Amino acid sequence: MEQGVSFEHALGRLGEIVEEVRRKDTDLDRSLELLEEGIQLANVCTERIDHTRVLAEQPEPAEGEVLAGDGEVS
Repeated sequence: MEQGVSFEHALGRLGEIVEEVRRKDTDLDRSLELLEEGIQLANVCTERIDHTRVLAEQPEPAEGEVLAGDGEVS
């Protein structure tokens, strides 16, 4: 799965996968393919959420301060 996929796209595709798997005419092989894709998309979403959480937890620099590359205020 391409890591450049947006959170919104991944979440939307997960919804499509759920709908397709729930259809009675989806065979087992196709369901397994969709499961694999869904796992990859769920991982992308989790990574995006974790990254956003880390960014949100970083301290805001005071006026005139600059954040170093490691997120520490210098």
